[in-house]
Amino acid sequence: MVRFRNFLPVVAFLVGVAILGAPAHAQAGFQMTLSDSDGNSVVINDNNSPLGSGLDLDAGTGRIVFSGALGAFDIQLDVGTSNAPGTPTLAQLTINNTSISTGGFVGDKTVTVTLQDTGFTSPTGPTTMESQVSTTQLPANSNVTFQSFLNGNPGTLLSLNTVGGTRVGNDVNISTTPYTLKNVTTFTVHGQGVGTSLTVQTTGLTAVAVPAPPAVVLALTGLPFAGFGVWLRRRRKA
Repeated sequence: MVRFRNFLPVVAFLVGVAILGAPAHAQAGFQMTLSDSDGNSVVINDNNSPLGSGLDLDAGTGRIVFSGALGAFDIQLDVGTSNAPGTPTLAQLTINNTSISTGGFVGDKTVTVTLQDTGFTSPTGPTTMESQVSTTQLPANSNVTFQSFLNGNPGTLLSLNTVGGTRVGNDVNISTTPYTLKNVTTFTVHGQGVGTSLTVQTTGLTAVAVPAPPAVVLALTGLPFAGFGVWLRRRRKA
């Protein structure tokens, strides 16, 4: 099992730099969609424009925050980000500090989180599409998959069934703009009976980079754990 907690101070610094250095988001195509295996779904548009069926709790452009119920699950997503239209060296979608909890059920249920933006114009040409996912809390017999897409073309599917992290790079060649980046995170949660509380915590990243940033590997580690603390503080204040 890979352990990442020793990297938390480095992670906080790297993520802060990435967020502060990102350009203003200029497109209206940034969207998050949540769905589960029981047929429930919710759509959250950046700044709720055009109005989605869910509520973006972050007034900042290029940032989506959601907190609410989806079927049997209580979901806290803090935060989905897009740096569209991108920079000459980096286009990036992140889904940080995802915490999914439930009061218990029998059998397996799935939750799928899709993050997408249509407004990327750079970088272009031969590049690398980097995909990463990490989890700091995962119930027994449960798993998480993560997959990035460029203009609908899939990258390598990543899968975790224990606490840790994994990454992959796919060579791509972007010849036209604007282009669309998307990542899909699917949680298969194994219930252990009604009244049994379960929690999943993950972070995912899709980055198209020239060249691939050497620090990206560290950018995910420990973030779900930190985000869970933020969530708990907000719940206590509420």
